[in-house]
Amino acid sequence: MQTLSLPSFFSIKSIFSVASAAAVSLWDRVADGNSKDEWVTNRAGSLSFKVQVHQLSSGKWTSGILTRSGTFYGNHRFSSLKHPAQEFRSYRQARRFALKLANQLATLRFAYQ
Repeated sequence: MQTLSLPSFFSIKSIFSVASAAAVSLWDRVADGNSKDEWVTNRAGSLSFKVQVHQLSSGKWTSGILTRSGTFYGNHRFSSLKHPAQEFRSYRQARRFALKLANQLATLRFAYQ
């Protein structure tokens, strides 16, 4: 009787690791799709920040922040802050980082501008 050995790259551990990573990534997308994207506004009400998350061709994630200046609809000017050198393993990590940065910008750096 002869037993067949599987190649070293084909292990049960690697299959479960890939499957669980895919499931977590899918869950992050579905869970975040249900939440509203809201603007984080500074205390003066003249500057707002919104999180944007993008997937790179490598499968990693990067985040940016969309800024809106102005106090009413006809007066808004938009620009973006993006640092593409920051790469994250998951959508959730990228979004959490960008939300933290947007909150800091609105409450600390540009609080009264």
